[in-house]
Amino acid sequence: MRTNYLSNKRLGLFYAMFSGIFWGTNGTFCTLLSDLGLGAQSIAILAPAYNLIFFSTMLLITNKPGFIIRPKLLVFILLGGMTSAISNTSFVKSVSYFPVGIVSTLIFCNVFVIMIISRIVFKHKITTRKIGAAIITVFGVCLVLDVFSQGFHLNYYGLFWILLTILSWSIMMTLEKYLLEEGVDENAVLMYIALFAVIILSFSTSPVTVVSSIVQISSETHGYALLVVLGFGLIPQIGCYSFYIKGLKYIEPSYMQIFYSLDPVMASILGYFVFNQTLNFSNMAGMCIILGVVIYIQIAENRKGIESTTKVANV
Repeated sequence: MRTNYLSNKRLGLFYAMFSGIFWGTNGTFCTLLSDLGLGAQSIAILAPAYNLIFFSTMLLITNKPGFIIRPKLLVFILLGGMTSAISNTSFVKSVSYFPVGIVSTLIFCNVFVIMIISRIVFKHKITTRKIGAAIITVFGVCLVLDVFSQGFHLNYYGLFWILLTILSWSIMMTLEKYLLEEGVDENAVLMYIALFAVIILSFSTSPVTVVSSIVQISSETHGYALLVVLGFGLIPQIGCYSFYIKGLKYIEPSYMQIFYSLDPVMASILGYFVFNQTLNFSNMAGMCIILGVVIYIQIAENRKGIESTTKVANV
């Protein structure tokens, strides 16, 4: 039994790592789509739309009874969809007030909020290891994104949207973890949250308008835009969330968030190769710090699991 737990923990950390890597391509695809002429609201609704189509299909193939949700859990799914829509919208608002590097760093600090919420909801311990790993990772993210070289001018509207992003993102991850522990199918969790997110975002942007824009842009670019749209759906959406929900089944939300520090690492690497952006010593040092924390967590958690298994065997 303990061996299965250790195996699942290792698997969860593995899934979290790849989820973070896949999510690191999101900024690159969003930039490419924006450069091609697709609006921010269209991109925001396109993300959950992909997840809605894919995970509803997976649920239909693998577990049709999974569509049926216990009535008491419907309110949590609705809240998940609302927080998903809010976090997408508030992030877009945030970057209109502050440089994206500062926004990303401040939002990544939601790892501390997630620790507190997880302690209250799931009784997960707040350990020195978690706090230390989170602080070191935040510092690494600052180096990767060159935050220290960017000017910061306080703007209360921008700060409001950043705080709203942090809160909504933290609540959404907690709700997803709670639904998984309540036995809701992992595909159903993502499908229903995506459904409500699409419905809410549709009030500002019609899905029909989004499809028309994609068709028009693809025609103008001789199909190139369509490849970017498909890549956006397959890698940072379907690929990322497939690994994310599987990892969240086995590990704590705070560890999942720490592994998402791989986002700026992957984004910087892609920026270097795709957009010819430069990588200085500070950026590379930050990458090494983040990778070091990710490797340390995997080694430390595996060692802790082995020690616990040994103790049980010796009793």
